Amino acid sequence: MMRRARDVQSPDLRTLSREELEEVYRKTLDLAAKLLSYRALSASALREKLIDKGCAEEAADYALAYLQEHGFQDDRKYAESTVRSYTRRGYGTLRIRQELRRRGIERDDADAVMEDCEPDLDAMLALLDKRLHGDLSDRKEVNKAVAALQRRGFLWEDIRRALNEYGASIDADFD
Repeated sequence: MMRRARDVQSPDLRTLSREELEEVYRKTLDLAAKLLSYRALSASALREKLIDKGCAEEAADYALAYLQEHGFQDDRKYAESTVRSYTRRGYGTLRIRQELRRRGIERDDADAVMEDCEPDLDAMLALLDKRLHGDLSDRKEVNKAVAALQRRGFLWEDIRRALNEYGASIDADFD
């Protein structure tokens, strides 16, 4: 019978000797550092992974606090990295916010990082060009392109600006 990670019982820390308790905390800290060495994680994701692997909540909280205090885990930097990555991949602010929430970033950190986030107009124009091939006359195709931008998380005012820019660039090509 196979056990899931959540089924693993964490030790009752109240029954441990001081040496055993220190050993549990050290092992939890080592595991947390190992998990962060593979890839960056938000505080909540790291805590959840530690608990899933059978660590006591108290030990997971200790490891997390230690790593944050020493600068090895920082939700704000993690959020900034996520925003840069998703912006480069052509996603809009709504989709990026959704991804930050999914990854466990607190609202305050997400708001602070998203203040400077500007939609990538070039990515929007590239998507419009890929979908429309310079032809704005087919309303159905324009609607499909707009829907594609919305699915990527762009706000309507940004989509409208991109459509205007795309139309202006088409008009300039015909002059």
